[in-house]
Amino acid sequence: MEKQRFNDGKEDHPFVRLKESDIRGDSSEFYNIPGKSDVVVRKSFVNVHGEGSAEQTIKERVDYLRNQANEFRKITDRLGIRVAKTDYVIGRDPELDQPAIFAVTERIEGESLDNLIFIDKEMAEKIDDLYAKIISGCIDSYFENGYWWIDPKNSQFVYGKAPGDEREDIYLVDVDPNVFSWDDPKIYKNSVFWHEMMWIESEIFDMEREVDEQNFKLVKSREMLERARNEVPQLNNMEYDGFI
Repeated sequence: MEKQRFNDGKEDHPFVRLKESDIRGDSSEFYNIPGKSDVVVRKSFVNVHGEGSAEQTIKERVDYLRNQANEFRKITDRLGIRVAKTDYVIGRDPELDQPAIFAVTERIEGESLDNLIFIDKEMAEKIDDLYAKIISGCIDSYFENGYWWIDPKNSQFVYGKAPGDEREDIYLVDVDPNVFSWDDPKIYKNSVFWHEMMWIESEIFDMEREVDEQNFKLVKSREMLERARNEVPQLNNMEYDGFI
């Protein structure tokens, strides 16, 4: 993955809105750069949290996002997840008329995982490997008191090709680096962990249900969920049985 960079100089806003037909999601969040069809631009919603965050300066947001992006990159590198190349730039928010941070991400030609209507054997294996790695990584980071990213979900991934690819693969395209530390005294560690597991399993369940006629099951991922149940203390000493 190419390192995220910041263009700290200009506050120009050379972006135009994407039409709703051009991209899945709220078109008010997405922009493109005229003449560059190979990238998508999105306002970054990673902000400094806590007291006084509403008055944070653009420099404070940049510094905070740099740290978040660095930790996020360590997580995705460790898990071996392919991430769409991203650059961060400072521009002017057209609605608020003030400086804002934008993520400029290469366009991956393909389908979001939550939009897939047919999954062949190769795709199924890659999706299963992806979620097995995510669950295993979440468990390991829990015990190591490391960093983790908030609520991985199907809509953040695209099965497709980046420029220059010969074969399709899974790419993480929603690159807002929303990460937290398990060592943060402000979080209830077990509660957050099982929230993560329930969120991830709901994404797995949704995908299996959508293609149920193909008898599609994420076997490795469900084995990792079982590992979580066996290794991580249950929430409130109550057994977590999952969605199925």
